[in-house]
Amino acid sequence: MDVTVHIVTFNENVLMQFSIDHYRKKFPNCHIIIYDNDSVDETVNICKANSCEMRQYSTNGKIDEQYLVNTKNNCWKNAKTDWIIVCDVDELLDINSQQLDQENAKGVTRIRSESWQMVNMEDNFDVPNIKFGYRNSQDDQCWLYDKCLCFNKKFIDINYRFPGCHFADSIGQIVDSRVYKMYHYRYVNCDAFIEKMSRDANRRSENDIKTNCGLHCTLGDDFMRERFMKARRNAIKILP
Repeated sequence: MDVTVHIVTFNENVLMQFSIDHYRKKFPNCHIIIYDNDSVDETVNICKANSCEMRQYSTNGKIDEQYLVNTKNNCWKNAKTDWIIVCDVDELLDINSQQLDQENAKGVTRIRSESWQMVNMEDNFDVPNIKFGYRNSQDDQCWLYDKCLCFNKKFIDINYRFPGCHFADSIGQIVDSRVYKMYHYRYVNCDAFIEKMSRDANRRSENDIKTNCGLHCTLGDDFMRERFMKARRNAIKILP
């Protein structure tokens, strides 16, 4: 089964290659389109080196959640394939071409996901060797990340909901699949996690502040460090 993978990103050079490799392995013939929000690190160069189609967009240096939702609700509409994946760079859906073929043959039009928060147990950036994660935690509410990342645009308008695209009020012939795991690489490196949360707190747009989007990013470095360490305490080995 051929798919078009739409990945939204900003300054994700640590995860970018890993995410591209994941989807190219699962879907060897997939077309990957990167929606880059003015990255200033090596993200764009990595994408170009991997022959990804680049689509730049600007929100004047701010995080604009409504713009992001609008992007995810429209970016796929002119894709050449019926099956679509729309995700952030740290969201890796564990389904492959053969499995999607089987679901398609059953008449499935939307793939259900079950998110697992991935945690690096070492103080490095060795993303491919992150094997630990967790599903149940009061802190992260993993069910919020059980997103509809994969769907058939021939039958469905996905209609992601503001904020965060965590839920979708999909329209059309909705037939859900069995559940597939989605690995969310949120806790890759403690210092980098703290830095990202601080950066995102400072990049909140006026509209995001008014609607309390990204409020969790403003809780401070000590809070974020403890959250990362608690994630390690909750994690179990889930990948071979």
